[in-house]
Amino acid sequence: MREKMLNDTFVLDNIAILGQATAIYAKPNTGKTLLVLWMLIESIKAKRVKGENVFYINADDTYKGLVTKLEIAERYGFQMIAPSHGGFETNQFQSYIRKMIDENSAHGKVIILDTVKKFTDLMDKKQATNFMKIGREFISSGGTLIMMAHTNKNRDADGKVVFAGTSDVVDDCDCAFILDEVTKTDFKKQVLFENFKSRGDVMRELSFSYSITEKQSYKDLIDSVQSVDVATIEQAKKEKVITAKVEKDAVAIEIITDAINQGHNKQPDLLSYAKNAGLSDAKCRKALKDYEGEKLSSSSFWRVVHGDKNAKSYYLLTNNDNSARYYESAKNG
Repeated sequence: MREKMLNDTFVLDNIAILGQATAIYAKPNTGKTLLVLWMLIESIKAKRVKGENVFYINADDTYKGLVTKLEIAERYGFQMIAPSHGGFETNQFQSYIRKMIDENSAHGKVIILDTVKKFTDLMDKKQATNFMKIGREFISSGGTLIMMAHTNKNRDADGKVVFAGTSDVVDDCDCAFILDEVTKTDFKKQVLFENFKSRGDVMRELSFSYSITEKQSYKDLIDSVQSVDVATIEQAKKEKVITAKVEKDAVAIEIITDAINQGHNKQPDLLSYAKNAGLSDAKCRKALKDYEGEKLSSSSFWRVVHGDKNAKSYYLLTNNDNSARYYESAKNG
């Protein structure tokens, strides 16, 4: 056992330790594949990990995406495997692992599953338990397992994304992270890793940004990844809360925006329009208050102008807003 014990070496810096099982959960298109590849490449370049010991199983990609990532794997010397290519089949995965354990060849090997739902039914407790049982045997034999998985469609009461499926994978892994989108512009996306289970010196939070410019190559996309500093992480956490709230209130925001665009600026008219669109009076009033402001931002979409007898009129905020223009608009009806 002492001979098989591995040093505290990061396969994915500050996230996944050699000789452990790590799960990373995220919604589709959050960037989990991109960031795992980027961190893996950084570890290979830093010689923390030998590329030939890494087996990236790409089971959730298009043919074009597979070809692109295979070229990246060849460039950095790690193995890229895909179902129905080279004789590999996902339903035989556990037998492959069993053979590595029995032949004592698991030590030092790193297997990355993208995504784990292709190898077991995460909604089936028995299947998930059996899958993680052999996964733990692989870890005990000196292997490393990194599993990417999806979150539920809906967030919890606090606006956080929640891992999908039974808890068996989380229960039996060493470390688990949630990856969530924090901010997004036309050109850049910022995301945040949050650890919710750990064994070892992993980071509690990590933030990254990357370009989302149209028609860029995957190489350019990987090259655009940047680690974000601690101060920005704190801001990112605040933005994440705002993003989750806006996502939750998306229907109300859309109805109110449509109403204002159609000239229903006065509060009574706006409330009437919203009611006809299926939005309750209480929810409409709350959304009007929650998203009013003086400047267009991630949490301010309209400005309120007070008239006689505390009458309220609402106007959509734009990047070119100024108080005088809105005051004159309100004053002139």
